[in-house]
Amino acid sequence: MTRSDFLKSSLLLAASAGAGASFADACLSAKPPVKKPAPPRNRCPYRGIDWSKAIQINTTSHGHCLNQNFLDKYIKHRFGFMTISNYYPSAPVVPGKDFCDGYYRVNHDWPVMVNGKRTEGPFDWNEIIKPYAGRLEEKYRRQLPFKLGGKMFPKWPEGMLEAPNAEHHGFLDENGKSCGSLHMCAPGSAFKSGTFDARYFFKTHTGGYHHGSGEYWGTAIDRMIEGMIYEDGGGITINHPTWTHLDREFLLKLLDHDPRVLGIEVLEAGTNSENYWDWALSTGRQCFGVFVPDWSIDNEKTFGVNVLVVPERTVHACLRAYRLGNFYGAHRGYGELAFTSITFDGNVLKVKTDKKARFEVKTARGIRMETTGTEVKWVKSPSPKPRRQDWGTDIFVRVKAYALDGSGEVLYTQPIML
Repeated sequence: MTRSDFLKSSLLLAASAGAGASFADACLSAKPPVKKPAPPRNRCPYRGIDWSKAIQINTTSHGHCLNQNFLDKYIKHRFGFMTISNYYPSAPVVPGKDFCDGYYRVNHDWPVMVNGKRTEGPFDWNEIIKPYAGRLEEKYRRQLPFKLGGKMFPKWPEGMLEAPNAEHHGFLDENGKSCGSLHMCAPGSAFKSGTFDARYFFKTHTGGYHHGSGEYWGTAIDRMIEGMIYEDGGGITINHPTWTHLDREFLLKLLDHDPRVLGIEVLEAGTNSENYWDWALSTGRQCFGVFVPDWSIDNEKTFGVNVLVVPERTVHACLRAYRLGNFYGAHRGYGELAFTSITFDGNVLKVKTDKKARFEVKTARGIRMETTGTEVKWVKSPSPKPRRQDWGTDIFVRVKAYALDGSGEVLYTQPIML
């Protein structure tokens, strides 16, 4: 989907206010996604940024937002760019100012896996459910027929930037078996998957309708990429690896599938996955870290914010920052602490903050430096000498900065690969 296609669909919404590799091949043969090659993930984020002119915009790649009360929490955390990642169905909530409750229950226009076959929409859920409506629990039967509700966000902020996104789930592996709790978000993609009936309260499984993607995970990723509204911006994130108990070798397969798989959630609803992050980085692969609240929007200490560093306040610039790794993570995003410069010349890494902080410099060899102030400077070690088996190599470098004002704010740079 191109940017113009996305805009057209948004305007329409506003106006309406087998086994083994053969299974993966079968998914691809059913109207295979079209994607162009992309350059590798950026191994040196922040290169070329003019920090004296850059704009910093708070956002997140994985945050649910169901009503005005939810939205107000994001506004409180100074968000300037919304990429709402709702599911059930996994479809973008755009444009926010016009989006209505129940929209996708009465406007389902994308394919669904039905009895294992990718089936084109549209789907009229009122008609589909009608034959067995009498078997539904009373509280669900009372919701029929589905109708368009009122505005989801009656006080959408003027000037708020937004882009399509959704949390996708229900993937299958190469053998056609469930991938368990693997979830992925795709900020910048208009791709839609699954249905509203995730728990089958409306018994749509009776007709063989899959509630999620229902496709091989690689095919699903390619469809997300095909749906990017900008060819050079946005990407895919691997969600909550700790909660998912994500197999580490599978993590590498996901990263290796396409460079537009940006990385993993390092902070999700207060759960820290730095162990996954550092392990992946230690293999020599670039893996960006994203910071998200998921559903835990009331967690003040570890909300999870991605701070985009952009040259201009546009959707394209924001999505481009995701693709390049030109952003950093924050626990809170209230402005108690901010990075004001991150530079690496191939030998020396310099990181500055607007207030005094405690810095940790970390590589594959562990914490390599700790200091307090408004700046940290780390010099890359020389190459290991022959016969020094215990020397080790750094492989990557990243910096954490802890606020000293008692706020609990913690900042994370993206890794720079050495």
